[in-house]
Amino acid sequence: MSRLHLYTAFHCNLAFSTIERGAFPAVIERCYWPILRLAEDGFPVAIEMTAWTLREVKAIDPAFVLRLTELLYAKKIEFIGSGFSQAIFPLIPTEVNRWNLESGMRHYTEILGRRPEVALVNEQTFSRGLVDLYKAAGYKSVIMDWNNSHKYNNFPKEHVYFPQIAKGLSADIEVVWSHSIAFQKFQRLIHGGVSVEEYMDFLSTHHSNDEERSFVLYTNDAEVFDYRPGGEEVKKAEWARIREVLSRIREDERFSLSTPGGVSELFKGNPKAGHRLSLESTETPVVCKKQDKYNPARWAVAGRDSVHINTECYRVYNNISRLIEAGALSPDEAEEYKELISDLWGSDFRSNTIDEKFQYFQNRLGWLKTETERLLKRTPVIAGGALSPAFQTGEPLVHGAGRPAKRGAVITRAENSLLISTGTVEAEFLPSRGFAIKKTAFPGVFDKPLIGTIPHGYYEDIRLGADFFTGHLIHVARDGKKTTDLKPASAEITENDASVVLEAKMPLDIGFLTKTYEISKTEPSISLSLKLKVNGLLASSLRLGIFTFMPGSFDADTLWYESINGGAGPERFYLKGKTLSHDEPVSQSVTASSCLGATDGRVRIGDACKALEISTDKSKLFSVPLLKHMELAEEGKSFLRLQHSVGEVDDTAWWVWRGVNEITFKIKALKGDGK
Repeated sequence: MSRLHLYTAFHCNLAFSTIERGAFPAVIERCYWPILRLAEDGFPVAIEMTAWTLREVKAIDPAFVLRLTELLYAKKIEFIGSGFSQAIFPLIPTEVNRWNLESGMRHYTEILGRRPEVALVNEQTFSRGLVDLYKAAGYKSVIMDWNNSHKYNNFPKEHVYFPQIAKGLSADIEVVWSHSIAFQKFQRLIHGGVSVEEYMDFLSTHHSNDEERSFVLYTNDAEVFDYRPGGEEVKKAEWARIREVLSRIREDERFSLSTPGGVSELFKGNPKAGHRLSLESTETPVVCKKQDKYNPARWAVAGRDSVHINTECYRVYNNISRLIEAGALSPDEAEEYKELISDLWGSDFRSNTIDEKFQYFQNRLGWLKTETERLLKRTPVIAGGALSPAFQTGEPLVHGAGRPAKRGAVITRAENSLLISTGTVEAEFLPSRGFAIKKTAFPGVFDKPLIGTIPHGYYEDIRLGADFFTGHLIHVARDGKKTTDLKPASAEITENDASVVLEAKMPLDIGFLTKTYEISKTEPSISLSLKLKVNGLLASSLRLGIFTFMPGSFDADTLWYESINGGAGPERFYLKGKTLSHDEPVSQSVTASSCLGATDGRVRIGDACKALEISTDKSKLFSVPLLKHMELAEEGKSFLRLQHSVGEVDDTAWWVWRGVNEITFKIKALKGDGK
């Protein structure tokens, strides 16, 4: 009889957001030792730890690491790697991800005497460019979620039963599947929500009488058995129940127990394995695990003020990079700082983080920021470097309709519009709508406006029955109250040799907003700065850097977008025939369904002959892009909009803003396809 080869990988994470340091010994004893005891008794199992967790375990309980090493050399257990810290790679600068993986490998080798060959993708959050990084770090396989990889790609369902190949940018890597439904089903079984008979029936649906297959039992947290992070005491002997279930499976001739590496070896050369697949998709360029409420915006712009801690991490990363480039750090110092910034980018500081861990984070981040700034000040090459100049302003200008402005700009005023033409940019604004952009063209690149406002009534589809502006702000409180800056305002216009600057100030229900446009005279670009002062803004949805793309100005057949999502380079996705809705809420309590990483601060959108690049400095204020795209076949029209989020709501969101936050977006037109 053919068998279904079932594998496990228990994820061990002492950085878990709700586990206090004082509980570490209990977690090791109650949750980690039982895994080794399963291996000792002949159950094939795999265990995964970040190098940070492995190092902590060794310091607390060296006997555990000694026994783990013995079992590894006896080939009774498989060790799965991941990196130095559990971090959401698609939201983090590429170089930090490289540091994280390299440091992890170094510690694994030093502590265990070997390099793991299989990596568990952190929080199962994946982008295509990460494949190249895992491969360069020395991994041969990764474990990644099937359900969300398959969701939009529609490759054959039978692929789940065999290791396949995940496409990267310039390298590929084997993928062994995790499975959100399967690991949730296993948790329910062990917690008593599903009977053993029901569970065996579930497994039997994946068995085939005609062929050997593999399938996952469990690839998730070890700390949820005989323990509840941040919760009640458990007295259910859940690891004993796991042992009973594994025994029942082992006794059933339809099944065989294995490990991720075991099934990788077993199915080498199998014609149903090894197909090259894209795990990401146009709809979901950053793939995550479980249901849609569990998406990358969770760690980007929710949590305990993730926006500001991500901002600070970008600033410190920039400091470290400049110090390394200047040769101002010794090799040991450089490694120490690389490990520390990798640790500080850990996902568990950005979710349901307890006070103790958040204080640890703040102390470590504060020290690293202070220390790197101190070193920069004493490094002449860096300290003397020029910073980007602030907007330079001259005297206010008053122009008649169509009259040339000083130094060449033309400003035209009408009843409800203000047109500024610099030769390289033609930008029309709506004073009655907070100086939202009515339309902006870049004559040297394309003769039609590329971004602007789509008026109510342009679309017949009632889903788009509204005005869609550009350059504004949208805030939605938890109670659903909506605030925008789309109201009458006045502005001061100044001019210098390089640009025309428009500044508008306006009170809002949530605070006070200063909006500044800089329209270039020297290149096809315009920048938008938003400075928002608030006194007590609670966790909510806050989106700005909103750009509506003008229908008909881009070729629908060749329309694309691209960004770097923590990986080795830009990832391009074509939009024809695709529907994206990153901005739409998953539920009343989860306000975004996905996002891009755009980890170098840039998103490009274009077609075969032109592109717009929208960029922002994440070390000034962190944000993530949200895309929306719809094709309306009956109308022969499409809708494309880019928003940037600096705040969203989900079950982790717990933040209050006080003071001033400022962010700038630069929009630059490019000839060709942006390459």
